[in-house]
Amino acid sequence: MKNLNKYALLLLCLVSSLSFAQWREDCLTIQNDYVSLIESGKYRFSKEIANEVVNGSASNVNFEKLSSFQQYLVETYQEIVTKNPRAAMPCPIVTDTYQQLAIKNQWSNTPNISQLVAPFELAQNNNDKAIILIHGLTDSPFSFHDLSQFFFQQGFTVRTLLLPGHAIAPSELLNVEYSEWQQAAKFAIEDTLNDYQQVYLGGLSTGGALIFDYLMQQKQVDEKIKGLFMWSPASKAKNDLAWLAKYIDVIPFVDWIDLDADIDFAKYESFPYNAAAQVDAIMRLVVGKEVSASRQLHNIPLFVVASEHDQTIDTEHTLQLLLEWQLESPLKQMKKSVLIYYGDNSKLPTKLTNVMKVIVPECSAESLCSDIFDVAHIATTNSPDNPHYGIKGQYRNCGHYINEPASYQACKNNKQVIKGEVTEANLNRNVPMQRLTYNPYYKEMLMEMSRFLKATN
Repeated sequence: MKNLNKYALLLLCLVSSLSFAQWREDCLTIQNDYVSLIESGKYRFSKEIANEVVNGSASNVNFEKLSSFQQYLVETYQEIVTKNPRAAMPCPIVTDTYQQLAIKNQWSNTPNISQLVAPFELAQNNNDKAIILIHGLTDSPFSFHDLSQFFFQQGFTVRTLLLPGHAIAPSELLNVEYSEWQQAAKFAIEDTLNDYQQVYLGGLSTGGALIFDYLMQQKQVDEKIKGLFMWSPASKAKNDLAWLAKYIDVIPFVDWIDLDADIDFAKYESFPYNAAAQVDAIMRLVVGKEVSASRQLHNIPLFVVASEHDQTIDTEHTLQLLLEWQLESPLKQMKKSVLIYYGDNSKLPTKLTNVMKVIVPECSAESLCSDIFDVAHIATTNSPDNPHYGIKGQYRNCGHYINEPASYQACKNNKQVIKGEVTEANLNRNVPMQRLTYNPYYKEMLMEMSRFLKATN
């Protein structure tokens, strides 16, 4: 009897400790389990059956039947809650934007993942001016939690859009079509133009390409659009073989370019061929000789942030697109546009400095940039103070080592790592490198953004 009681007590302790471990699990603690998560793909698939498409679409939201942006927010949030396998997981990443939304929506002090990745609106008590922000491929609206505070403090109502297939699980990108992204962008832009007197459009990477694509389809644009903000805008893939993705994607059982742990709650780490094929199709509508005759360029000032060493997008094509866009404007309007360029100014096209203000930040020994090797494609919108992607954030982006287990683990765990873009030079250094996820020139960028708003408003 004594032995029975002893074993019963032991079992009770074991069950209690397991329950406590499950209760403790959140978006930070699961990062320690990245090896098994790569193998199992636990967070790679949505709650629905893998590869299932609802009504021929990656999203349950019908943009043609939405009556307001608020209805869009409600329906999209519900879809995330229903389909994201980690929707209810606690995530103690508290941003200023979350705190503002928590007061409005009566959320708890500790967010869950669905609340951090969902599209949102920070509304002013007027209809004077608004900005719509569109994230990049594999991202979520969390990529604008920092910048939203800047725009809100400047008096803007801030709206963010969630592109179909995002903020749920990477499997949602297996069947998404770029036309769904176009439809979502059209709704967000036109609904905001209908609601506000002055409107700015902002896009990160693919979000930027979608804004250009929308405008290039318009013979005339609404005069309410006062300016465009573009961070690492997508123009042409850095990898010259990106165009092959659509052909590889049709091969049975060949679905994924990368299979990672997907521990980043705000951005997919696993990456399907179809996603690459769809973004390549969007970029081909914006840049290239075959579309130059049919697209419409407009007299709208630009604020662009780009890195010479961007390893996702070919920055040379981005600069050429800026030059072509600017040449459609009169000289006085051209001078309102701004390019912040992280790189060697001798690599810039000579004509570009004649048609827009170009800023090449310098790095001093005392600055945050002093120990950074190049600004990465994914870093431009995030503050160094971001609790997830910033200097003190626990998360490390190491997907560039996914096929080298020892280097991947060193990147995740070593006390000494370097930060930068995944260039060949950086990967050949003796110290493992985590891809930079914040902008070391963030404060300087905000100062220039303020000047741009004053010049265009």
